[in-house]
Amino acid sequence: MSSDLSALLSATFYEEGYDHLLEPVHQRDAAARRHLASLDVTLYDAEGKPLGAVTVDPRQEVLDLASLVHEHVTAPGRVMAVFDARYDERIFPYRPHHYAYLHRRGSPVPSLYYAVRAALGGVPDRIGATSLNNFENYLFRRRNFAERYSLLLGNLSRFSAAEAQVFTYYRGARLTQEVALGPKAHVEVPLEGRRDGQPLERVELKAVFGLASYVVGRRAAGGDLVLFDHLFPYFK
Repeated sequence: MSSDLSALLSATFYEEGYDHLLEPVHQRDAAARRHLASLDVTLYDAEGKPLGAVTVDPRQEVLDLASLVHEHVTAPGRVMAVFDARYDERIFPYRPHHYAYLHRRGSPVPSLYYAVRAALGGVPDRIGATSLNNFENYLFRRRNFAERYSLLLGNLSRFSAAEAQVFTYYRGARLTQEVALGPKAHVEVPLEGRRDGQPLERVELKAVFGLASYVVGRRAAGGDLVLFDHLFPYFK
């Protein structure tokens, strides 16, 4: 890789039955110079097995993720799509972001628009990390609008396993779940919407390095997604 190029590693999750469109670049100038230098997309199953890889024309404005998945997977379940984007800092004064559109085909539930989650994919054993030092959280509305909540987590590291703790808060009560992920593996962690009559207020994720992480909410009837949003880093 050229020393003149910077990199952005990010990921999202595809589920069968959804239109899922991704906009690799959201800003352009009159000369159309604000495009990525390169964009590689790799697909992984839940165990971290690669399902397919493709190099995308960096000038392409919209990527059909559903079509891309079906080109490589016959009967996809949940698939993690990892985006390795390279860009010239002289053109992008800050890190570019990918944005996406998500809608279940034939569903009356409104479409979801979200920012694709950037992640570190670090190697904690090589940098001497000995504790969970990456903190992210998500605050829920006081009035819940989904019957089922969960946390989608993906480990973008090539070689390192990832250990994480998921904390959920219910007005004074806190629950803890331990999660372990192999390289490029991903999992959906269920979150209780209510606990002893109290609604879910916050979810907190702690890991050695940044994971691909999304909070999702689903309707009990049919399982339509009504929430798909990433967690936000914070400092204690």
